[in-house]
Amino acid sequence: MAYPDGVLRRGEHVLAHRRPHWRMLVVPALVPPAAVFLAALLAGLADGIPSSSTRTAVRLALVLLAAVAIGWLAVLPLVRWRCTHLVVTDRRLLVREGVLARESVEVAGATITEVRTRSTGSERVLGAGTLVVATAGTEEPWEFAGLGDVERLASLVETMAEDRGGLDQVAVPRAGAGGAWDELPAADELDDELDDEDPDALDAGDPGEPDEQDEPVRGWRGRRARRRERRRAARTSR
Repeated sequence: MAYPDGVLRRGEHVLAHRRPHWRMLVVPALVPPAAVFLAALLAGLADGIPSSSTRTAVRLALVLLAAVAIGWLAVLPLVRWRCTHLVVTDRRLLVREGVLARESVEVAGATITEVRTRSTGSERVLGAGTLVVATAGTEEPWEFAGLGDVERLASLVETMAEDRGGLDQVAVPRAGAGGAWDELPAADELDDELDDEDPDALDAGDPGEPDEQDEPVRGWRGRRARRRERRRAARTSR
């Protein structure tokens, strides 16, 4: 059964199935004609060798070198490209690569904390880029380079993560950890902490001053601000 059909769970659906960008095949496509041209050119120069046996040996060596170059620089990269998959389902992100020794990566949507893309100038022209996915419990984010239509892929991964309960926890650099990732408390945990706080402490300050959280905010900070506003309104109406 073709990948990824053989690894899908019951009820799981594929949203996108990608291989590396076609620019990965430019150099492999140029290798065969270049190797044949150079072999023919050197074989023609070998006509000046006086010994016929030596000429034959040189020509055979040139043919062998051309075949090795084509196999190593053209056929093998093509097979690797064919065997590299990035699949986005409605539950997780799947990556598999390798010809003989295969390596697989599975990222559950609920563990994804951040999705972003990165592209160089030439990649933007070609519509390619790198997909960066940060997950809970890992110090470094996953990076999947050389993908086409990377912005749409990032949007699909982000939507899938939100549907599966991911992206609710904000990953931030941990002090002194060289950019490692920690998790801030989830919104429900912060709400529980607010329940234990003194209501009078929430109303401290000048009631005439505008609240710092009046402007729209997202994430756990927005929920905390809205809860404070509801409590303040309830106390005013009493």
